[in-house]
Amino acid sequence: MLLEKGAELLGVEDGLLAMTLDEMIRTKDVITDNIPQDSVHTLSSARKTDQPGQTKDESSDEIDYTLYEQYLSGLDASGGSSETTAASTQKDAKRSVTFDPTDPMYKAVYLPPFYFSETGTAKRLTSILHAQPSVHVDTGNLAQRIAFRTGMQYDEIQMQAIQEAVTSKVLVLTGGPGTGKTTTTLGIITAFADAGAKILLAAPTGRAAKRLSEATGREAKTIHRLLEFKPPEGYQKNEEKPLEGDVLIVDECSMIDIMLMYNLLKAVPDSMTLILVGDIDQLPSVGAGNVLRDIIESGCVPVVRLKRIFRQAQKSRIIMNAHRINEGQMPDLSNGRTSDFFFMEEEDPEKAVSTITKLVKENLSRYYHTPASEIQVLTPMQRGVVGASNLNQALQEALNPISQQGTPGSYGTFGYGGADSVPFLRHAGMQFRQRDKVMQIRNNYDKEVFNGDIGIISFVDTQNRTLTVDFDGRNVSYDISELDELVLAYATTIHKSQGSEYPIVVMPVLMNHYVMLQRNLIYTGITRAKKILVIVGTRKALSYAVHHVTVTKRNTMLAVRIRRVMDSKG
Repeated sequence: MLLEKGAELLGVEDGLLAMTLDEMIRTKDVITDNIPQDSVHTLSSARKTDQPGQTKDESSDEIDYTLYEQYLSGLDASGGSSETTAASTQKDAKRSVTFDPTDPMYKAVYLPPFYFSETGTAKRLTSILHAQPSVHVDTGNLAQRIAFRTGMQYDEIQMQAIQEAVTSKVLVLTGGPGTGKTTTTLGIITAFADAGAKILLAAPTGRAAKRLSEATGREAKTIHRLLEFKPPEGYQKNEEKPLEGDVLIVDECSMIDIMLMYNLLKAVPDSMTLILVGDIDQLPSVGAGNVLRDIIESGCVPVVRLKRIFRQAQKSRIIMNAHRINEGQMPDLSNGRTSDFFFMEEEDPEKAVSTITKLVKENLSRYYHTPASEIQVLTPMQRGVVGASNLNQALQEALNPISQQGTPGSYGTFGYGGADSVPFLRHAGMQFRQRDKVMQIRNNYDKEVFNGDIGIISFVDTQNRTLTVDFDGRNVSYDISELDELVLAYATTIHKSQGSEYPIVVMPVLMNHYVMLQRNLIYTGITRAKKILVIVGTRKALSYAVHHVTVTKRNTMLAVRIRRVMDSKG
């Protein structure tokens, strides 16, 4: 069953299905097929709450069938009545989807973008799998050649990954922190480069692409930039104008939702080799689907999972504790002066906010000689006393107060501070002050800034009501009417931090956030820290998160669809 006009009505961008099918039909925004009554299902009312990520609905509640018949008998999208419109609607629906009432796979409700993205992803992936590669790599003495070229030693599993990459059309490379994903990726790149292959690198976010570029010494682009997205036309790279190259390596694939994956695969020519790299134990994508896990669970794509924690990584308690958490064990909470992992017991939310503020402003900045801009507070939720919104207000007042009279150097960890008042603009109840740390919260292709990009407000023009944000050396101007694209970023949610790394992370873990506390959330937060991690909270809350693995099931059929398309191809 397909729901029409879903993107505008339901907020497809957030992966939320927010209306019941009854409501859809009442507002004449549903296309249904001529299927039996017992196959008609509603969109669960639970979609009105925090259950993102679904591509389909499997609710057993039946709709008001009278409304269903009434819609098909003549209600058109404009509210008028037209037999022609009804007949055309049914004809279009039947042409779009063929329903077999005996097949439980089709007892589901889809928004059109999700349905076509899911089916299209399965078809494109299998087409790439079955095609011949455009470049061939000599596998003779491959291990010795790669070791010589990179100056690195690879273990058996890493070499298996490199071997699979150069002999398979599609490979999934997954593993936790410290298991050598980056080293293995470098080996794969070297093998293909020696064969003269043109290699493309991409990641879902700007920060992830930058990390990939730094790790490999090669240009890496966001997926949107790789596909040359230009609003309102859309992606310039597609099946008619595919990407040019022999190999595409995509990092942080756990972040890719079903719609982005489909648009990516449409632009991948059949001859291109595709390497998908990511950690399936992290949080799934914010958008709909669980693409990387579904591809793995299909059993149709070669998968190499790196498990060995290398000796250098074993010295990091951040990495070792991340693996303990991932295995359902409590992390080692003992503190030591030479440690990179610290735990500070605090049960009271207000005191936790004070502790976090002091850590960022004074203790961590001074002890580790790190600018406050490089210290990131990550929290499970947006709301609440220790949520991102309240923490941002507290940190803004501590680090960048309106009046810095009498507090010279109060923000000196950013390299400035002084006696003058700080200029600011107010928008939607929020003050944006010069020197504030901010985050872009939606993709803006005209400005070339993307959801999750973090910068510093370098200049505020109160007369013209504009401000300038420095994004890693690139200045971007905003009119006051555009400030709904920015939020303060001293603190952000763990979900928003996906694909990013920070030198120092401070993370509150209290029972106030119990509705969000789960293993993969804490695991994701911990693995964002490169050098130092400080958890402020309680052992009870941390234990609750470590042992809470009942993650909401994402209703998708991608794995099944991949298997079916593969079977149909023999």
